[in-house]
Amino acid sequence: MVGRIVNVLMDENAQPRAAVLDYGGFLGVGRRRVAVAWRTLRFSPEGVRLELTRDQIRAFPDYKEGEPVVVAAPPPAPDSAPTASAPAEPASKD
Repeated sequence: MVGRIVNVLMDENAQPRAAVLDYGGFLGVGRRRVAVAWRTLRFSPEGVRLELTRDQIRAFPDYKEGEPVVVAAPPPAPDSAPTASAPAEPASKD
């Protein structure tokens, strides 16, 4: 996917949280703007790579300035989800 970063959304601590990408379309027709989580971008001397698939991007609504932002991000990995564990019971003395 070829696109360009047109805006960076910052949090209250001036840390980047999302980038607004302008991509798709031909001669302005079909072009979309989508906010993607900053952590999905990989910067290198060759350019910027997005770690989302085309289908994942298509699933998110367009970014519209002044409206609530939906940020595109990959789902968390199944093994990275926090798990609650019950406190260990003391060993019995019998």
